[in-house]
Order: sequence, then structure tokens, then C-alpha cells
Amino acid sequence: MPRFVILSKTLADGVREPADHPDLHSLPDEVEALGGKVVDQHVLLGEHDVCTIVDVPDAGAAHLLTTVGHSERVMMPAIDLPLFKRLLGQSAETVGPFRWQVSLPARAARRVLRAHAYTNPVRKWCHPLTVLGRENFDGLRGPAVFISNHTSHLDAQVVQQSLPRRYRSRVAMAAAADRFFVKGRKGITKSPAWNSLAYNMFPIKRGGGRGALEHAEWLLSRGWSIVIFPEGGRSSGGKLARLRVGPAILAISQQVPVVPMYLEGLAAIRPKGSRAMQPGPVTVKIGAPLYFDTATDPADATHAMHKALTALRDEVHRPVRSLDVRTPTLSPA
Repeated sequence: MPRFVILSKTLADGVREPADHPDLHSLPDEVEALGGKVVDQHVLLGEHDVCTIVDVPDAGAAHLLTTVGHSERVMMPAIDLPLFKRLLGQSAETVGPFRWQVSLPARAARRVLRAHAYTNPVRKWCHPLTVLGRENFDGLRGPAVFISNHTSHLDAQVVQQSLPRRYRSRVAMAAAADRFFVKGRKGITKSPAWNSLAYNMFPIKRGGGRGALEHAEWLLSRGWSIVIFPEGGRSSGGKLARLRVGPAILAISQQVPVVPMYLEGLAAIRPKGSRAMQPGPVTVKIGAPLYFDTATDPADATHAMHKALTALRDEVHRPVRSLDVRTPTLSPA
């Protein structure tokens, strides 16, 4: 999630001690309500009173934190130093999408690469892989938008392997343009063209507005389905972040169903920030398709998607009642 630094100056009367500053207590709750988290807080000795470092889903959520009655807040986007140095060493220019990736030759090549790209990684790291709710695919025909929570680099592979066979060869994966489609990346397996060929990825620009959805709309209009992670980045702690509105716009404009899928267990296989991986159990819970008519407000549709994913999460996390197994009492002979 994007990181921001918030500098606060109190406007409330009667605040005499730094520990009494309202933002030390209220701001963490505000951030959590938006699906973010407070990384750190400091009391300042200067023009401002409190410095709060936060991670929030997007700039829109960050803007909501600037409107408050008891404090004057200054917000600044931030980036950690290692990532900043890495970005300095690469081009900011992105490429794609490539329309050739849905051609017959590309589909034939992808069929050959499927084991390398999807099947083998899932078999190696996800065992057992349990898929629940497959019956929700039974009545599904034609293009659809598959949405899922995002906790791991293996999410796309697991979603793809959980789909019915009739969808696996005609589904494209939405991916962050600034991560997977950067121009000039070294190594064929890191190049944007490889991601499009092997994984059928296409780029979506973060914060790109309606224009970022043009290729997805083009795919859906031609009978292709798409997989998209509406949180916009990997979440942590088992809590769903606020969803982006893009999938709702696609579902409403193209009149296609949205199928929610909740993934559990993948974060433990490769924790966020770690390169080490270890096999573990993974559960996929598939929900009933969601349909929205053309008059639906995208915000309402997005809320319905969040509610559906949350319900699936709660079902996966629901404890299984232990069986009441009693030892039989032997009667004396």
C-alpha cells in the first residue's frame, strides 16, 4: 500500500501535554477504518505536534484523512529508501498491453508453457490445495470478472488453477504496469512480453482512472474473462483492504458477472517482504456470481463485492465443531 507522512497541529483548546494530542488517539482509528495501518507515530518539538506514518490503500483514502475539525494536517507521500534507489536505476516507462497475446499462436504457446507458469508452482508449494464452492461455476457461461483477495505472488496461479477448464484458456490476468510491464527489464522471464505470453498478463496503471480499464473492456467485449485483484496490492493480517472501483465499472459497462474468490494460506508460503518459500495448505472459497444492472452505482457494486469477499473469508475462518466422540461403556459380563 502507498505510504504517507502526516504532520498534525492541534486546533483544539486545552491541549497542554503532547500525550493529549487528539491525533495520537483518533488518527489510528481513522486509518484502520479506511483499510490502512499506522506504521509509526512521533511527538514533534517544532511547528507541528505529531508525525504519523501510515500505509493506506490509495491516494483517495489518504485525502480523506486531511479533513478533520480538531487538527490541521499536512500530508506528504513517502517511499522507502531501498525502493527509491531501485526505481532510480530503472526506466519509469511502461509498455503494453499487447493485443497479440490473445492470438492463436500466442494461445498455442501458452498451452505449452502452462505447466511451467501455473501447474508446477501450485503443485510444488500448495499442498493440499482445497477448492470449495465449485458448484458456483455450474451455471456460468460467457465472459466473467474473477476477483480475489491478494496476499502472495502465487495468487494468480492458484486462481487460474481453480477455474473450470473452459475458462483457463480464455482468461487474462490484470497486473500492475509499474511492476510487471517496465520497459527494458533484463532477463527474458522478467520482460513484459514474457509475462503476456506465459501468463496472459496485461497492464493496469495504478491511479490511471477509466483509461486504465480500456484493454480489460476490449478483452471482455471479445469473450475473454479477466482476473483482477481489486485491493490494488497485497494485503496482510487477514483483513481485506478497501477495494478499487475498477471491477465494478467493468461488470456494469460490459454486463458480465463478478465471481468472488477468497484465498487462504498463501501468505504463509511466502510472507510479504520475504524471498524464502515453504510449502503449505491453501484453501480457495468460491462465491456465487454477482450480477449488476446498468443503473447500478459503481460504489454500491464495489461495496457488494467487498461484502461477498468478507463473507467468504468468514466462512473459511469459521471454526469446525469437534465431533462428540464418546468412549462406550462396557457392561460387566
